[in-house]
Amino acid sequence: MKYTLVCAALLLTFVANAQGVHFGIKADLNYSSLKGEGVNDKYSAGFQIGGFTTLNFSKHWAIQPELLYTWNPYKKGSDFLTYYNNTGRSAASDKINLAYISVPVLARYNVNKVISVTAGPQFGYLIYEDEDLLKEGRKAFDKTELSVNAGVQVNLDKVGFYARYVKGLTDINNVDDRYEWKSSHIQIGIAVRIK
Repeated sequence: MKYTLVCAALLLTFVANAQGVHFGIKADLNYSSLKGEGVNDKYSAGFQIGGFTTLNFSKHWAIQPELLYTWNPYKKGSDFLTYYNNTGRSAASDKINLAYISVPVLARYNVNKVISVTAGPQFGYLIYEDEDLLKEGRKAFDKTELSVNAGVQVNLDKVGFYARYVKGLTDINNVDDRYEWKSSHIQIGIAVRIK
């Protein structure tokens, strides 16, 4: 409870000191890869949709929190049962689909009126998983993921075009502790400011 109150107080302080508050919607292509033993590390196309708020503190600096629905498609590696021979299902599908609620909180630096650079942490919570990798109905993926997010955006009035790279910092392998699975994403999208 104390943590929630401190976070709420900090957010209110940021909003009170902000020189301009804007919000909008965004969507992007999300190319996802999962690196680790037993999974295929090739990039696959998914998507991401949601909203953002920009809290401007000066001509150049802002904080940009976002709330996003993220769809990540991955693939099981052909060597999956080599690593997980005791727990893995031999008849498991090669396709893995994971959906997250993602919350990036980005520092935004406006180089000028056209170019912005963003960077910051991102928290993801797994809300849907379509995978049958393990026996006895067990789930192979952790529910939470912490990532770091960095990108550049070209702003044309109320429309922005951006490219980002998101690197997973935490191991999302829930099978066992021997091997790590970490994600990475390349995102190309559009953001439309409503206010």
